[in-house]
Amino acid sequence: MDAILNTWPLGLIGLLSFAGLMGAWEFGVRLGSRSADDPHRDAAHGYILSGVFGLLALLIGFTFGMALDRYETRRTLVVSEANAIGTAEMRVQLLEAPAGPALSALLRDYARTRLLYGQADAARKPQLAAKSEVLRERLQADALAGVAPIRTTPLAALVVSAINETIDIGGEREAAHAARLPATVAVVLFVYAVVAAGVVGFALSGSSRSHRPVSALMFLLLTLALTLILDLDRPRGGTIQVSQAPMEGLVASFRPPATPGSPPSPATPVSPAGAAPSRP
Repeated sequence: MDAILNTWPLGLIGLLSFAGLMGAWEFGVRLGSRSADDPHRDAAHGYILSGVFGLLALLIGFTFGMALDRYETRRTLVVSEANAIGTAEMRVQLLEAPAGPALSALLRDYARTRLLYGQADAARKPQLAAKSEVLRERLQADALAGVAPIRTTPLAALVVSAINETIDIGGEREAAHAARLPATVAVVLFVYAVVAAGVVGFALSGSSRSHRPVSALMFLLLTLALTLILDLDRPRGGTIQVSQAPMEGLVASFRPPATPGSPPSPATPVSPAGAAPSRP
């Protein structure tokens, strides 16, 4: 079931869902037509429909809330990761050469890889995630080696904490991309929607011809709601994607390293000590 929910085209899933709802409605109409002469049947229809659709609305709201929370988590992690990489890249520039420039270049390469990871489709994301893991291991090893001569200074603590936050958020972001809406929740919601469609058909069996277009419109809206939930829960292949603007801005802010003997850029003043320019 997970493969169906996460790999099948959303249009196909929506079409099958709508067909299932209409099929259940037709079954309810046929079943209800057998008891059309029951004088007590219509009295309870209003209560039954209110209860069925009230619970259906509750289930849809609960499931939509879960999918939206996951989307917001992924969006927030992009901002947090861009900020963490930018902070780490600025702090490592305070280290003496060659550790400082090497770590700065490595962080810039890591930022570009993370941008590609966010922009990639489902087929390329595992490859970029593996490359990111390799870069994180290099960041950890090079950062520890770079601060070894100054391990007892406050600067070492600042650099290590920034690198550690960068590594942690990268792992959290990939875990958030891998998280999915539990298949059991989606299946229960679909089954309940089909049952609700059958109840509607049963309740309207006495006038099925006049209510067919309205019922079809209601099931179409219900199908759109179910498809939207699945779309929000597809970070790797859905149409609703998290904006990569924070990471794009970070990568765009990186200036190329200055060549030896070149004049300083007017927008990037160099201190008398010759310190490397920091990222704005």
